[in-house]
Amino acid sequence: MMNIDIAKIKIGDTVCYQPTHFKEDEWENGMVKEIPDHTTTALRVVYNCGGNWKDFKNYTSALTDLSDLKLGWKH
Repeated sequence: MMNIDIAKIKIGDTVCYQPTHFKEDEWENGMVKEIPDHTTTALRVVYNCGGNWKDFKNYTSALTDLSDLKLGWKH
């Protein structure tokens, strides 16, 4: 997994949320829903959509710091 360059990210990209307070085997996968205009240090990410990833845009997102995200899903 790679660190995120906000200039290269796009809506629908897969990301993995793993902040420093999580254990090494703890993470959440998500999809980028929005790249906010008001910040360059965070993205809006959908984490919970009941596995309905093709309709992720219809679910609630969370504003998430880039420092807590990596590009791609972790399995």
